[in-house]
Amino acid sequence: MIDSGYTFYTLQSRMLHLLASIHHRLGEVQARHLQHPEPELERAYRVSAVQATLALEGTMLGTLPVAELVDRPLHTGGQVSLEVLNTHHAMDLLPELDPFTAADLRRAHGTLMHGLALDAGHYRTGPMDVVYGEPEPIRVADAVHLPVQVDELLYLVENDEMPTLITSCVLHFGLVYLRPFTAGNGRMARLWQRQVLMRQWPVFAFLPVEAFIQRTEPAYYAALAYADRQGDCGGFIRYMMERIDEALAELLATPHPRPAANDRIAIFLKEQGGKVFRRQDYMRFFPELSGVSATRDLSQAVNEGRLERRGEKRNANYRMSVVPERNGVPQRA
Repeated sequence: MIDSGYTFYTLQSRMLHLLASIHHRLGEVQARHLQHPEPELERAYRVSAVQATLALEGTMLGTLPVAELVDRPLHTGGQVSLEVLNTHHAMDLLPELDPFTAADLRRAHGTLMHGLALDAGHYRTGPMDVVYGEPEPIRVADAVHLPVQVDELLYLVENDEMPTLITSCVLHFGLVYLRPFTAGNGRMARLWQRQVLMRQWPVFAFLPVEAFIQRTEPAYYAALAYADRQGDCGGFIRYMMERIDEALAELLATPHPRPAANDRIAIFLKEQGGKVFRRQDYMRFFPELSGVSATRDLSQAVNEGRLERRGEKRNANYRMSVVPERNGVPQRA
């Protein structure tokens, strides 16, 4: 375990049970290729995540208005619409960022709180009352050595040998505990745990864990407060792992139609990252496909210009097509 005061936790048997359950579900997600959902489903999950994370901060906005802002991301005035757009843009920004770099943490905060906090993207410089859902603060967090503490937290989480599912929860609690910013610390903690998890499992790029936290909001703040008072965030880790397990269980229980040929090719190419492959690689990725279906998928993609083929029949190699340059940079089809 890691221990820098605010990152101490006791390992519990329940955590180990949840760890096994979550890893099993993640394996099933991978096997069913659910880590790259259909665009409509991905949009629905984004709306759910944005709506829930703002509701946890007291911004009660319905799903429909959030969906309209996500579909047409133009600021129409007012703090609420800006909160929605900022959260949406911050989630879009995550693939570009390093979760263990303080500069990227501040950059994400700058996007998340743009127009909502005067010092967006900068650490606070004065003390702050620590409140967890109740009006009475349980302590005062000072700002002495705050940048060093944040660097230490990121370093510990990156280098600890415990499973990422556990250390990501430690990071979540650590950011809430330190409260490095004058506003938006809860949002940043949830966003940054997402960032850590999605680097290892792409499903977390869209999985709306925030919605499952919102369903048990009092327990969320109670777990944070108890961890703060006890100096042991083990209970909070257990709480967060339960929500992650629930989110994955619901994803797997949702009916998902078998992807069409074009969708299969898109999913496969996203995983391949531009590498050369053969038909057997494609069939290993989609074991349910027959050889005839795999050949048909690849031939269709070649005819549409999405793939380039070298060689014939079983000796053929494929790669993603290169389309004409844009601004001097070759683009992939």
